[in-house]
Amino acid sequence: MMKAKNRSCAGLLHAPLLALALCAAPAFAGPGRAAADMVVVVPEGSAHPAALSSQVDAWRKALGRDNVVWVDSLKRDKPSGFGSMATLHFGGQAQMTAWQQANATALAAPLQLSIADVMTQGGKAPAANAKPMYKISYYTLNSPREAMQAWVDGYLTKYLDSQVDNGILTRYAMYLERNAGGRALLVLEYTDAKTEQEAEPIKARLSEDIARADKEYARQSALKEELRTTQSWTLAVPAH
Repeated sequence: MMKAKNRSCAGLLHAPLLALALCAAPAFAGPGRAAADMVVVVPEGSAHPAALSSQVDAWRKALGRDNVVWVDSLKRDKPSGFGSMATLHFGGQAQMTAWQQANATALAAPLQLSIADVMTQGGKAPAANAKPMYKISYYTLNSPREAMQAWVDGYLTKYLDSQVDNGILTRYAMYLERNAGGRALLVLEYTDAKTEQEAEPIKARLSEDIARADKEYARQSALKEELRTTQSWTLAVPAH
């Protein structure tokens, strides 16, 4: 996740990946689209690669601490969608390609990689000593990408910005995987665990306040169950 808000050719690919480099070529970008980010996942139930911690440290040095978020899922009684996850933000296609080339031999199974467009993004990184809590959800789309983006622009971004402004979230991002059946991925970074636990009534009040003043927000809010279906969700904490 990065600081500024922004606005999908790969699904889940197993490395080493010459195919991944080929799929990284610009596609579906369109005017105003940001460069794609990368999502690296250790699947739920897979052993955590011994070298992953040092690899993430190297990615943070190369890309900047604020541009790499690495978390472990807190297991629930239902599938969480991943065991561990890292999201990496790149300054552009050239930087992503260079990163892929430098890490080609390291990105081996069980790691899964997905190139994803950023549908929306906001907030800023917390201090290094912060203890954020994450809520991470995967969605399947029941609608065209354009309708989903309109919902993100008309409703979700406004809703999440209000949570940032009121100290509930420090950052957020919503991604869309770049394959034909690409899932949406929503990453919410709460200030801390206590804030996440107590947030629901405050979020409801904030949403009501926005809806009273913004008809498009109210209209788009009512569409969310039609546009996407929750595939999985979990709480997560920073990995070490």
